[in-house]
Order: sequence, then structure tokens, then C-alpha cells
Amino acid sequence: GAPQQDHDINTSDEARNEDDITGKHVLHLRAVFFIRLSQALIFRELDEARDAAKEYFSIGEVGCKFAVTTIPSFFMKLYSGLVSFWIGREINDKKKESMKWLARGVACKDEIEKLAASASKWNFQNKVYLLQAEEQFCRMNFEEAEKLYDAAILTSKAHKFLNEEALANELAGHFYLETGRRDRSVHYFSQAFEKYNEWGAAAKANMLTKYLDGR
Repeated sequence: GAPQQDHDINTSDEARNEDDITGKHVLHLRAVFFIRLSQALIFRELDEARDAAKEYFSIGEVGCKFAVTTIPSFFMKLYSGLVSFWIGREINDKKKESMKWLARGVACKDEIEKLAASASKWNFQNKVYLLQAEEQFCRMNFEEAEKLYDAAILTSKAHKFLNEEALANELAGHFYLETGRRDRSVHYFSQAFEKYNEWGAAAKANMLTKYLDGR
């Protein structure tokens, strides 16, 4: 009896170890795809963003019980939400797929809204406003989107999230550009250019010059 019992314990330990390795591997993959999708958002590479986001969402939350990722969950929700809204908007000719991406964006936004309500309005409200702005852009509620972009920018500034102030200005610039208001977009791109430089992201700032000089 005893040797068999030892064998059972060892087998159980091995299974747990395999689960732990699998869980950590899944988390690693999820982090890799998140980094790819966030970089694609920053560098405005839509196809790369869509490919990486598909992989990111296909993995889902599997493995999260096994280990703690080094990337904060709220950060992943923010960027995956922004990417989802962007993709959904760009493929609106494919209604079913577009709605799927919009739903993903809304789910991410809802999670950040919960954090703002329960954890820290100071840390998360600017992120809520930005995701809400992108959602309203997708839904073609442009007047509401304008207010929310400005709220995201002002709250980021007041709460000293310099990189997110830059990002909110940039996304507002794309909003105005894509809705046929280039003159207004220049103001926001100019602010984004300034804030990215202030943050130390000169390469990213330089990418915005094409929106400032009319090229």
C-alpha cells in the first residue's frame, strides 16, 4: 500500500508542476502578444495590431491563476481595449467582425470603469475617459467623443500621467483627422508631439510630424 501511495503523491506533484509550467508559458505568450499589440498601436500598424490582438484574446485569461504577470492587468486592459476599438472601426465594412472587436473594447472599458469606481479614481479615470471616447468614435457619436477626448487629456494632465496625456492627444488628433477636420487635428497632434518629447519618446514624437506639416 505505502509504495503505491508514494507513487500517487509523486504523480500528483508532477501534474501540478506541469500545470505550473503550462500556466507560466501561457502567461509569457500572452505578455508577448500584448507587447506586440501595444507597439502596433503606438506605431499605427493596423495589420500587426490585429494579428497580435487575435492571438492575445485567443489566449484569454488561461494561466493567470498560476503566476503573476509582470505587466499590470489594467495596462493590458487599456491597450487591448484601445486596439480593439481601432480595429473595429477600421473594418466596419465587415459588420459581424467589427461588432466582435467593439464588444472586446467595451469589455476592457468596463473593467477599467470598475477599477476607477472601486480602487482609485485618480489612477484610472483618465483611462476610462479615453476608452469611452474611442467607443463613442466607433459609434459615430462624435460630439460626445470630443468631450471625452478632452476629458481624458485634462485628467491625464491634472493627474500627471504624461505618457497618457500624449496618447490621448494623439488619438484625438486621429479622431479629428478621420472625421474630416484636419485643421482641428493639428492642434492635438501638436500637443501630442510636445508631450511625447517631454516624456522622452523623441522617435514617437517625430512620427507625428507628417500630421503637422501636411505630408
